[in-house]
Amino acid sequence: MHKLSIKNQQNLKLKTKWTIGMLLVFLLMFTHLYTDAYIAARYTIPQIVSESSNIVFGTIEEVNTKRKTANIKVEHNIKGRSEFDVIKIRFDIYKGEADHRGELSRFLKKNEQIVVCYLQEDGRIDALAHTRGKWFQLQLTRDRERGWGRWGFTHFEKYLNQDKVSRRDSTKDFQKELRSMLGENAIRLLLLNTESYQAEIPIISGINKVTNRWISYNQTEDRNLPGLSKTDILWIGCRSIGRDGRYKLNGSQEKRIKEFVKNGGVVIVSGQDSDPDRPCGSGWLPERLNGLESTHRNDFQPTSKAGELFKAPNRIRSGQLSLDDSWSDWNDKFEVLATTNSGKQIVVAKLRYGKGMYLITSLHNNRKEQVNQNRPMLENLMHYAVDYLNKSK
Repeated sequence: MHKLSIKNQQNLKLKTKWTIGMLLVFLLMFTHLYTDAYIAARYTIPQIVSESSNIVFGTIEEVNTKRKTANIKVEHNIKGRSEFDVIKIRFDIYKGEADHRGELSRFLKKNEQIVVCYLQEDGRIDALAHTRGKWFQLQLTRDRERGWGRWGFTHFEKYLNQDKVSRRDSTKDFQKELRSMLGENAIRLLLLNTESYQAEIPIISGINKVTNRWISYNQTEDRNLPGLSKTDILWIGCRSIGRDGRYKLNGSQEKRIKEFVKNGGVVIVSGQDSDPDRPCGSGWLPERLNGLESTHRNDFQPTSKAGELFKAPNRIRSGQLSLDDSWSDWNDKFEVLATTNSGKQIVVAKLRYGKGMYLITSLHNNRKEQVNQNRPMLENLMHYAVDYLNKSK
């Protein structure tokens, strides 16, 4: 789940299974620790939205400063469907490096609007609440006999309330922003990634808006692609379906992807791994394409069909990309937008299928430095895909 940079009384040091490049990204908010934990890294609103199972809008209907409790009436489910009609808070227990109980007693005001973003998982709830321009954390564990109790307040956020990417001074305006992000006009993107190759994630998840449309971002490592039917863009991440000579999709998964595109979805494919004797499979495509073991290179040649792909919003020239294993042996149903190796290999190709399309690339996004080099191209691909969706309405 989320990754936290944590300061606490015991100077805990988290050891996780993720790569170092992602250490400060995805356990930021909801960690299964009972200690006070500041979110000490940059964490954007779209990331908070993505990593929450539920987001609710409500009103603080009661604050009892003597008993150190407060009740929030849940009025709107913005993401997910909450099982709580009332969120009951307690702030009588002190944990962590700073005691914020008195501050919360003075801060909470009856009849104020509040946003609660939370992850509910395995009898555990970890939450961030926002009201009157401030974020604070809540935690709760379900008792086997008594069920859910009061949500325990831990602390006001130290860094989340300061950083421009997460600070919001008006709860009312913040609610409008969330409605825009999660409303019908939002583009819903699902990234399929692997545990080993995560360098793309902060770049792709950080593309929050294209022209006038928000990007609602989610990710999964499950190749069964839960939630695909509610998705507009499926991004198949670096080596997530082909790695070390092993092809990772089964027939059912391939069929789901093809049906998704046929019904109007867009699939963007980062570079996959091919070995000389075991090329990456192409069963997720309705047309045959051969995965090709290639040497690292950065030269490419746009074709006459490239349109604005290498111009908007970033101008990208040959020598500015990091490329690796590619694709070959395409038929005339593919629109090749750029090639390398004297036209023998695909850099970017488009394939229309039904109401949707594929954008297939050979981008080399294994490590952070390669992804940083390809960042302008990732942004251009997203703009290209959203433009396609806008025109296909």
